[in-house]
Amino acid sequence: MKKVLSFMTAGVMAAGMALSTAAASDWPNRPVTLIVAAGAGGGTDATARWLASGLEQKFGQPFNVVNRAEGGGIAGITELANADPDGYTIGILFNYAPFRLLGMGSLSAESYTPIAQYNFDYAAIHVKADSPIQSLAEVLEKLKADPNSITIGCGAVCPSSWSSALSKVLIDNGIDIKVLRWVPSAGAAAGLQELVAGGVDILTASLPEAAALIDAGEVRPLAVLAPDRLDAFPDVETAGEQIPDAAPGGVFRALVGPAGLPEDIVVQLEEAMKEIYESEDFQQKMSNAGFGLRFADREGLVDWMATHEADTETVLRAAGAIQ
Repeated sequence: MKKVLSFMTAGVMAAGMALSTAAASDWPNRPVTLIVAAGAGGGTDATARWLASGLEQKFGQPFNVVNRAEGGGIAGITELANADPDGYTIGILFNYAPFRLLGMGSLSAESYTPIAQYNFDYAAIHVKADSPIQSLAEVLEKLKADPNSITIGCGAVCPSSWSSALSKVLIDNGIDIKVLRWVPSAGAAAGLQELVAGGVDILTASLPEAAALIDAGEVRPLAVLAPDRLDAFPDVETAGEQIPDAAPGGVFRALVGPAGLPEDIVVQLEEAMKEIYESEDFQQKMSNAGFGLRFADREGLVDWMATHEADTETVLRAAGAIQ
């Protein structure tokens, strides 16, 4: 009897594996959900929609963008990690490491199936157009004199994402970031609106995300945390032009799936991402908008995620957010 059950179990497992393989090889035969853990109008949303268009053309199925910005993005990346690994829910991952380190979940590199990185944007520090603050150097002077003199918008959860880059600069200049006035938001777009409304004094976000408000004369960038001025924003000084030894930093964006995504689906998506990334259309859209182009295949993305987690832990320890 045990032998019969053993054969039956083996048969069921084999049948299940065959069905799973067949389903994966037939992928996609229906619309795919692309989770974006950020609000509409920000850089993550914009780049995701360009990718979705390219993926639709490649695979002949809709790739529907779903914005989940709640909790500074934790809702979206948690939903993505918990999705069935069948290829019908994928999403955009960005600087995720602070959530676990700050006790907002258990998400790590192991929660996802890396596919490809397509972007890295340098953080910039912005003020309202009529702000009396004229430079990053002046921000440092004010914070050294009085840590509560400036309210800092993070453009996401604090301190994380864009604000991690600024945090490193502040730490390097002898400022205790634990006592500063940080204000979180549901992504860069929401943070920029808070800046314009006067709810914060400065905000960390990318230049492309702030471009429309800069052009409209409502926001003024103080500096970008990049090694060189950006081609799309040649008039914006780098932080290094204003203060010595300013470390560059910013946010990456990558396509991932939940952990356990079938290998053949991963291969298809990785190849498609490389084609889209190298296409003239995608390169032009990214460049015209000022978004940084950086490609890494899944192996390169795995390495970058490990670096991201280690660097984030260093900043949060200095912030006193973790022991």
